Amino acid sequence: MTHERPAHPHPPEAEPRVRRAVVTGAASGIGAATARRLVRAGWQVTGWDLTPPDEDSDGVHGHIVDVADHRAVVEAADAVDGLDLLVNAAGIGGSGAAATLAPSRWDRVLAVDLNAVFYTSQALHGALSDRRGLIVNIASITAHRAGRNRAAYCTAKAGVVMLTEVLGVEWAADGIRVVGVSPGYTRTPMVERALATGGLDEDRIRTRTPQGRLLAADEVAAFVHALTEDTFAAVTATTLPFDGGWTANGDY
Repeated sequence: MTHERPAHPHPPEAEPRVRRAVVTGAASGIGAATARRLVRAGWQVTGWDLTPPDEDSDGVHGHIVDVADHRAVVEAADAVDGLDLLVNAAGIGGSGAAATLAPSRWDRVLAVDLNAVFYTSQALHGALSDRRGLIVNIASITAHRAGRNRAAYCTAKAGVVMLTEVLGVEWAADGIRVVGVSPGYTRTPMVERALATGGLDEDRIRTRTPQGRLLAADEVAAFVHALTEDTFAAVTATTLPFDGGWTANGDY
C-alpha cells in the first residue's frame, strides 16, 4: 500500500515592499501634486517644507524642514531609513535687475533653489543607495534660456542641471539614478501670483509655447512618477524638458 505524501503548501508570497519617497516643497505646487500622486499609487511619502503640514494632507507625512539649512536637512535625513525616491521640488522665485539685485536676495534664491538640492541629495545618499533609488530634481526651462531680471533664478536652475549630471555620473556606481525635469510654465501658486501682478504675461507664454498652453502641476507630477518605472532604468545624469515645446521653439 502506497501512501501519498501530503502536498507541501506553497510558501506565502512576500508582501510587496512599500516604496518610500521624500518630496521637498511638498506643501504646494509641483511638490504637492507629486506627493499626492505618489500616495495614491501606494507610496509612503514624507514631505519637507517650511509650511506646516495641512491636517488634510492626503496621506503625506509632513515635516517642517528648511531645506536651505544644512543642519536641518541632516537632522531630518537621520530619521529616513531606506528611500526609493527623492524629489527636489522646493523653490522660490527671484526676479530683479542684475545691476541692483540685493546680495541677500541672490543668496536666498541660490540657497533654496540650488544649495538645498545638494544638501538633501547628499544627506539622503545612504538611504537612496540602500534601495538603489532615484533622485528627481525639478529644474526649469529658465535653466536653458536666459531672461531679463532673472539672474539669480536662471543661475540657480542652471546649477541644478549641472549638479544632476555630476551626481548621476558619480552615484551610478551606488545604484542611484539622478534625473532632472525642466517644466515649462506651470500653474503653481508662484506662477499664478506672477500672472496676477503682471510679472508674467499669459498671452506671451501661450504664443511662445507651440502647444499654446500652460501646464498643470498634476501633469508634471505624472511625469515624475513615470520616471520611477523600470522602463526608464537607463535614464540618468540628464535633464528632460517637459514644456510643450517651449525650449525648442525658435520662432518667436
